Amino acid sequence: MTILSNIHHPSAPLRLRRIGYMLASVGALALVGGAAQEIFRASNHAALSAGASFVDIGGRNLRLVCSGEGDRSYILEAGATGFAETWTWVQGALDDNARVCSYDRAGLGLSDPASEGFDPASVATDLHAALEASGEAGPHILVGHSLGGFLIRDFAAQYPQEVEALVFVDTSHEDQLSVMPEDAAEMTRSFPDTLRMLSRLSTTGLLNLWNPIAAGAEGLEGNALSAAHAFAGDRVHLASSADELERWDEISARARQQERPRDLPVLAITAGASVEGQPDFSEAFSTLHAELANDSDEGQHIVMPGANHFSILMDREQGEELARHVETFVETAIN
Repeated sequence: MTILSNIHHPSAPLRLRRIGYMLASVGALALVGGAAQEIFRASNHAALSAGASFVDIGGRNLRLVCSGEGDRSYILEAGATGFAETWTWVQGALDDNARVCSYDRAGLGLSDPASEGFDPASVATDLHAALEASGEAGPHILVGHSLGGFLIRDFAAQYPQEVEALVFVDTSHEDQLSVMPEDAAEMTRSFPDTLRMLSRLSTTGLLNLWNPIAAGAEGLEGNALSAAHAFAGDRVHLASSADELERWDEISARARQQERPRDLPVLAITAGASVEGQPDFSEAFSTLHAELANDSDEGQHIVMPGANHFSILMDREQGEELARHVETFVETAIN
């Protein structure tokens, strides 16, 4: 009733016209801001693409970042919202004695999105096509962080002859939501909605001023940090990340169904510290990670007490420590 009476007040048409002008002005500013942000995004991509290596996997490109030489081949799979630079410190430590490749999944970082949208099974086929097209010969040691742990399991299931070992770095697990408090599990499930909101917000340029996603990249430096800030505010990167996480149930169901040979070496590494301001799930996750290692006759489980889910990669000292654990494991577990 209040609304109706106000609308019919004699001054209402004037107020409505003023509101209309204001909304039109805001809309115009949003359009201008959106156009400016697209120019800014294109400029970022152009700068980050300079010197980058792209592989055509059938009409679209994936960015593949490979370095080093050696008898071993490591393939690094990032977690949700991740990209090649996530692995900067780890890759730099591993490539002294090995060939190491990180990359951007479809729609993330600088890689083209898949025209048909995200399909959990296509991550492995995309990566396999990129490695084959670029001449990166296996067998490979697959290293997956967080959501990437699911994805390397899928690659191993689809291409078992090309996998020499699996390394899980504070990996996601198909049972993790059941061991988390209900509110924390609900926050995990709602994270794709947050990413979609941030994707829409990115067109305004506001994420250039404050971005919660970029906070996880603290510890990176130089070009890697610049890439992290750019991707954390990139509408396509954020929307593609949401696409992935919305398929959580399907991704975890695939993991439940896949069996690994017991003679496939497995290293599981748990971050023993919680992210500041977040609940501590390290003990529960440690148990789940140990189970992954115990499924292998050549399994090992390690806890890095001072590392949290992000710093385990993006803090230089912790990333290099992680690489040492991986190298030591590979030397003893793979003949």
